[in-house]
Amino acid sequence: MHNQTILAPSYYEASLTAPRTSYPVLNGHVDCDVCVVGGGFMGLHTALNLQEQGLKVVLLEAQRIGAAASGRNGGHVIPEFGGSQRNFEKNLDTESAKEVWAITHGAADHLRARIAKYGIECDYREGHLEAAISTKHVQALKDWQAHARNLYNYEYKSVSHNNIHLYVGSKCYQAGLYDKNGGHLHPLKLALGLAKALFTGGTEIYEESAVKYWVTEANQSGQNDKVRVITTSGEVTCENLVLGCNVGMESLQTSAAQKLAKRILPVGSWVIATEPLGSTLANEVLPSNAAVVDMRFILDYYRLSADNRLVFGGGCSYLGKESPSNVKDIMRAKMLTVFPQLTDANIDFGWGGLIDISMNRMPDFGFADESKRVLYAQGFSGSGVVATNAAAGVLSEAIIGNTAKLAMFQRIQHLPFPGGKLLRAPVTAAGMLYHRLLDML
Repeated sequence: MHNQTILAPSYYEASLTAPRTSYPVLNGHVDCDVCVVGGGFMGLHTALNLQEQGLKVVLLEAQRIGAAASGRNGGHVIPEFGGSQRNFEKNLDTESAKEVWAITHGAADHLRARIAKYGIECDYREGHLEAAISTKHVQALKDWQAHARNLYNYEYKSVSHNNIHLYVGSKCYQAGLYDKNGGHLHPLKLALGLAKALFTGGTEIYEESAVKYWVTEANQSGQNDKVRVITTSGEVTCENLVLGCNVGMESLQTSAAQKLAKRILPVGSWVIATEPLGSTLANEVLPSNAAVVDMRFILDYYRLSADNRLVFGGGCSYLGKESPSNVKDIMRAKMLTVFPQLTDANIDFGWGGLIDISMNRMPDFGFADESKRVLYAQGFSGSGVVATNAAAGVLSEAIIGNTAKLAMFQRIQHLPFPGGKLLRAPVTAAGMLYHRLLDML
């Protein structure tokens, strides 16, 4: 939903084994129970939840399904919202924090079940490793493992310094924490599979159908009754509207959308994919075939693809740029600090995309206006594959009448980024420089 320039082609697009399904542009007028804006994971999961409840759904996407972050990300499946579970412990009571934990881990289970139910071939692999670079990180992992066991009755697998080589072939790491309920997948294949499930089930999908604005209309008693969603060439009338457009929120021409857009910042994230490494070298690099993320504030994340490429991400820009022209060179240098054995490996793909971060790195869900008919979810802050499914569950439940979980998330305070539209990015970038220096030290 973001008005992007033409982006560098990703490995994901190039590796599709079948032609994409093209969906029509919305022309004219359609009616439905729920209109969902955004053809990424958030919109797709929400629409599919509501379709499964028997509601008539229309999904609108400004570009193509999975064109933004959902189809271009690292593909890590992490049962958490962006930031840290400890943020919820600080901002909510203990029982609510436990509820959030149950929601995210339930969403990971639901994602796997949904992939199986609809036969979505998205190269899902089990296992996610958080890797410690410093002794401080090692202690933090030990503390978190004990905390998760005591508060959430959840058991991570501790990986010692002596055994870290069984998971990742790098000398950078001192220890790790392994989660078998995490994993990794091909994100664009997942997005397209979800869209296929929607279309097969009767949901109307429209691509290249950018939403301009919405209006709520009152009935004869003066109550908000319907929502009209206006696109560039048509309109949808619905009972409820769901905004899953993330960084595209600022393109919607309503005061409510503009207010919400001030609470997120588009951040560019960069990824490369090597040539196929062959089974021997791939096994040397990641013998466990787990996805790996380190513990720095500005972190590296990587995994193996189904054809044994290393998909390596980690560079970023807080100035709203998808990727620099020399993204392959920048990311190759970062990759070689972790895996010097890949010196001779060619970099076949380098690309970027925009993620939406919130000020507190916590998810921002709620009602967009006083009508209570327009709902939104944003602020996934770089951890979206599972978190978007969790958010979709919360919003879907609210639409069919159970607003308790949504009310819980609405208790979290979200502030706009300082500096306004022009200065929020450079102000934040300056703040991130501090964290870069800490990472270096």
